[in-house]
Amino acid sequence: MSRFLVVFGGYGKGGTSGAERMGWRTTEALRLRGHQVRVLTDAEAPEETLHREYRLFRTEDEVIRAGERPDVVHAYDLARPEQVATALRLADKWEAPFVLTPASEPRLWPDLGLGRSACRAARALYTLTAAEADAVRSFGAAPERIRPLPQAPDLVGDPRPAAFRQRHRLGGRVVLFLGRKTRTKGCGVLLDAAPLVWRTAPDTVFLFAGPDTEAPVAEAIRTHPDARVRDVGLLDEQTKHDALAACDIVCLPSSADVFPLVFAEAWACGKAVVTGDFPGVHEVVHDGVDALVTPVRPADVADALLGLLTDDARRTALGDAGRGRVRRGMTWDAVAAAVEAGLPAGDGAIDMKRGTR
Repeated sequence: MSRFLVVFGGYGKGGTSGAERMGWRTTEALRLRGHQVRVLTDAEAPEETLHREYRLFRTEDEVIRAGERPDVVHAYDLARPEQVATALRLADKWEAPFVLTPASEPRLWPDLGLGRSACRAARALYTLTAAEADAVRSFGAAPERIRPLPQAPDLVGDPRPAAFRQRHRLGGRVVLFLGRKTRTKGCGVLLDAAPLVWRTAPDTVFLFAGPDTEAPVAEAIRTHPDARVRDVGLLDEQTKHDALAACDIVCLPSSADVFPLVFAEAWACGKAVVTGDFPGVHEVVHDGVDALVTPVRPADVADALLGLLTDDARRTALGDAGRGRVRRGMTWDAVAAAVEAGLPAGDGAIDMKRGTR
């Protein structure tokens, strides 16, 4: 099999992104499929992966000193350009194929020049939607090198929804925002939608969980005058699972996204999703089947939420449809298989049987 060097950046303590979690989980799935995998990252390893059989490097120099040439260098997340640049240098040093999972919407790339260079250099680009594929083509990616990549939930442990509700004194309906607290994720829109929801469903509590990525957004949540808006901060993996199982709806009214991992996690817990109408969203969710897609405006978000909060049967049906999608094949093994299938062919290709070029 192949020798992978996987490179991605972290978002600080408690600030794990979907791209970072994709990196860890796909790495583990590749290892379980028989590949030799090394990881270069400044991210904290999930506790449940610390004992796994792959080498972990913290700096580029450590990788070079180890002297083990990879068959492929796989970089994640153009929202963390420093690590992508490192992966490009290492691929060049070892004359190994460079492959890329951009994992974030181009409007969120801090270095568009680096993004363009990486898209052009990649022997394979793994994209989560056709909209993302169109975006990387506009940055110079060769169409024949673009590969589709599925998504999967990242959940650990057995959920304890009753304990979560008791601990947070939740008796009524719960709308959960789970993600980085940023403007583009729709935190402000959801805050403005809350009073509109309360006119009809006054017992609804809005929980915000995740890292305080943008200080003004986080401050607006933390200092909200109504006690029905609650910031529960960073959640460990078990508590995240508990929160998803305890809520009634997961709402992420994003204006810029690719495929939020939390949608797959909500579906795995049988929860309906309300999402913003970001580019490519209709490839991610099935509007009216497992989620509701709404314009990113407070009144529209409130209407979508109320349509589910006041209709238990419809809300349950959406959650059940999502759970069915997950059970039909949204697994990390399927993600790893797609990575394997998309590895570059032709000159310099990887021999999947011998692990050589």
